[in-house]
Amino acid sequence: MRVTGVIRPKKANVAFSLWSDDKLKTKDFPLSKKRGKAYPLTRRYRWQTISFTTKGRSYRVLVAYHTLVPEFIATLGEEVGGDLRVLARWEFHQTHGGWHVHTVCGDTDNLSVGIVKPSGTKRIPDPKSYHRHMKMLNDGHAMGDIVATAIACSLVGIDQQPDIFVIDAMPWA
Repeated sequence: MRVTGVIRPKKANVAFSLWSDDKLKTKDFPLSKKRGKAYPLTRRYRWQTISFTTKGRSYRVLVAYHTLVPEFIATLGEEVGGDLRVLARWEFHQTHGGWHVHTVCGDTDNLSVGIVKPSGTKRIPDPKSYHRHMKMLNDGHAMGDIVATAIACSLVGIDQQPDIFVIDAMPWA
């Protein structure tokens, strides 16, 4: 399946975990090749997971933002036998140029399971390419739990009624 095949269809069984600034546990976003270690987030990140099903498959999204600097991550993983196959990572980092995604353009079924950066994924746009969205949020907006959830839902195609002030903060809107 392609990533667009996960994003476009209607979602079922959507569940949101509570937001946390505790250390991320392996059970929250399991990656077996990390040898028992959780997804690499420091305690300066707030995070939440969103789970859903579509087309008979189960998925999980790790949403995280840094509390001190403009950094955001939304990682989409497909559940495969108690592990996750990372399909896409949308990111904004203060040290990188603009919003970008790490993913494959073709079929995701052959991606390795249990690792953050499966072989064959590419950064889009390329670091040296033109970036249309250079700011994390529009002026006057601050990242918070509600905004981060709304951005992640928009990225993975989950219907959600975001706060009216969040709509124009989303760089792809």
